[in-house]
Amino acid sequence: MIMSIEADAKMSLRLVDGKGRVTASTQFAPPPLPTYSNCADILQPPVRVANGAVYFADSSGAVRRLAADGSVSQVTTFQLTNKQQALSFAVRPDGKQLIAIVLSTPPLHDPPPQALGDPVFGPGSWSLDLETATAGGTAAVVLHKNFGTSFPSPTVITGWDQYGPTATLNSAICTQNVLPSTKYTGTLIHLAMDGTHLDQIGGADCQAWDELVDGTVLCGSGDWQSFSVRRKNGDILWSRSGGYLQNVTLSPDGNGVASADGTVYIRNSSQAASFARTAQPAVQILGWADPGHVVTIGTDGRLGLSAPANNGLMIVDLGLTITSTCQSCLPYGVSLIGTI
Repeated sequence: MIMSIEADAKMSLRLVDGKGRVTASTQFAPPPLPTYSNCADILQPPVRVANGAVYFADSSGAVRRLAADGSVSQVTTFQLTNKQQALSFAVRPDGKQLIAIVLSTPPLHDPPPQALGDPVFGPGSWSLDLETATAGGTAAVVLHKNFGTSFPSPTVITGWDQYGPTATLNSAICTQNVLPSTKYTGTLIHLAMDGTHLDQIGGADCQAWDELVDGTVLCGSGDWQSFSVRRKNGDILWSRSGGYLQNVTLSPDGNGVASADGTVYIRNSSQAASFARTAQPAVQILGWADPGHVVTIGTDGRLGLSAPANNGLMIVDLGLTITSTCQSCLPYGVSLIGTI
């Protein structure tokens, strides 16, 4: 499932098969992009994959389900009432339950700031609402928190693995720098449906960059130049050192790690595969199509497939061009959301 922002600020979803054919698609207005400060928003994707379908949230918080046959159905609604709210949500792997966090800022300052030192927000408080819903039912607020006037590092919903909902604590919500992961920006935990913090995923020293539905987690180093793949209890399965890693993704079997800059690390190989060694055109790795193939996008928007190998990476052109106002902009560029 490929997600992209179009010129009219609509979000496009395309279900693409291994031959580059679009088998299902839809467009919608995504949730708001709040104004935080002099930085780029870090928002969770408003799209999730679960139970052989794609779930997406629109500007009103309505969550719909795009099936593989292209049909769209209503699932639930998380109430978004103004443009200064950020939504993060997840769907249980069987598609039967949903969980969401809505982060609300104070009202924006009037007049707007004219210089860096001017206030962004007027009087008011930051707040967080945790909501849950059964598919087809009405969402309910199960927890409300008031953070006061200080800029928060809140809890953010990141997904739902086979053990339950996942979230990051003390999350970054905006940045001025490139990050190794924009989905996981805090301590990754399992979150109970009432908001109780449960176990930390990957062990106490894990800086999570990606996670699989079975709990296998990719943990990064503080200098962003090495990683380890672990079980959820912290046991290390394998590790590597390399250059600076960007928007890294873990393969579905846990045996590969891809960096968006065009480098792939394989568990059974001591040498990283790289597009640079085969003089391929400049591409960005979006993620994994399956355990053996990564999906790429060129600067011209052309999608490709590549199988990591010790002698470098070769791209098979899928014959499909994804148009977008910006391929790698925050919070939403062109993204591979998942596979069904």
